[in-house]
Amino acid sequence: MKKRITNFICAILLCTVFSGCSISTASPEVPSKPSNCPISTLRTGTERQGIKTYGNGFECTDTGSYFMCNIETKTWLLYADHGSDTIIKLCGRPDCNHTDKDCNAFFDSAYGICCYKGFLYTFDGNDDIIRMNLDGTERTSIYNISSFAKAEGYDGEFGMRVLNGVFIIDLTKVDESGLTVREGYYYKLDGSMDELQPVHNTSFDIKADGESFIMPVYNKESDSYTYNIWNPDKGVGDELFKTDEHLIYKHLIYGYIGTKAEYHIEDGIIIENSYAKGKKELINTGLKGNYQLACFPDCMVAYEYLSDEELNQGVTLDEVTMHFYDWDCNDLGSVKINYKFRQEILGAGLICGETPERIILTDDYDFSPRYYINKSDFGTGHIEIHAFNLPDFGE
Repeated sequence: MKKRITNFICAILLCTVFSGCSISTASPEVPSKPSNCPISTLRTGTERQGIKTYGNGFECTDTGSYFMCNIETKTWLLYADHGSDTIIKLCGRPDCNHTDKDCNAFFDSAYGICCYKGFLYTFDGNDDIIRMNLDGTERTSIYNISSFAKAEGYDGEFGMRVLNGVFIIDLTKVDESGLTVREGYYYKLDGSMDELQPVHNTSFDIKADGESFIMPVYNKESDSYTYNIWNPDKGVGDELFKTDEHLIYKHLIYGYIGTKAEYHIEDGIIIENSYAKGKKELINTGLKGNYQLACFPDCMVAYEYLSDEELNQGVTLDEVTMHFYDWDCNDLGSVKINYKFRQEILGAGLICGETPERIILTDDYDFSPRYYINKSDFGTGHIEIHAFNLPDFGE
């Protein structure tokens, strides 16, 4: 089976009015509502492109943010109210010291956290899809995949995620010729399915653009990929665009794939690739080197990354600077990362969360929230990085 591009830890957008606009040096106020935004504004119940976590480990609701993190070999469900500078373990028991497996925020292992119809969902180390209340209480297994996987001869799993009301997983087994076979499956959280159903000729590379799924389908004859809309009730739908593995690696993983266009930064230029109208240069940032583009409802963030090849060669970056732009092509300013980070994280990215008020940052592959930027600093000429107050993880 053709090896498909992963989401980078596989074990682990822009002005539609202007044509080739240059950056404005104005200092606009951060809008309360997105201005001229061509991407989805949905922040809850989906998987957010540009946010780097393991297994969709970030969720933003109306009240706060959730983070599922594996820290020092332990998995914790963390939470922060919007506007707060304090991260807590999601456990409200007054008798709990929040340090061991008896804590309501502790998991032996878990992958992802996503809100769906008033509940939180995750996938735990016992092969259970878990539903719980928004405060982390009343964990309930709604489906265990073990029996299905065993009956079908699968002995491996990865790529577990919950998004848009659906659980997605890749199952693997060794076939008669000794090759590892990998197939994607899904399970709807509404209880309408008796067992996992296949997602043919694809894998957990499925992305989300708000309420829509965007799925890559591999064509063996042309050695290329076609991105299509996918619906769990109707299957593969409209074709969006075709690409090859090189472009998936360089542009699409480090950019944004929407239902109308995909966006990336190339040679310092932010590009909109409309499926109907073709490519358009949107902003000439003047930046040199490898940059990825994180696209959010009210801003874009361009910052450096290291490719797998560079990481394998021992290349390092002593400095990383984040550059911010709005959808009207205004330059909102930049900030240099002023904390120590693991170099390998630059193969994925430093942004582990985004809310209407903040960009949330990490420093390691646990993707735990450790710093944040207030969007109210955008356009002021002075953007600061703030440290969260974190609970004790026994580090």
